[in-house]
Amino acid sequence: MIGNRYSHGVKGHTILEQGDINRQTLELEVTLWLVCRPDGTEFGGYATLAQAQHAIEQLESGDSAA
Repeated sequence: MIGNRYSHGVKGHTILEQGDINRQTLELEVTLWLVCRPDGTEFGGYATLAQAQHAIEQLESGDSAA
């Protein structure tokens, strides 16, 4: 299930929360943060929000290590 989305960077990249609903609390338990390019294609999944943000920053700076 996809949860919230966050814009990050200056070129239109988006971070989407992915996870499962906890049946006891009815809250989304995020297991992965997906980075999407401005055209909507998925770039990659990351274990933390900070890693996803860093990947976008590297991608936008032109660093191929993202």
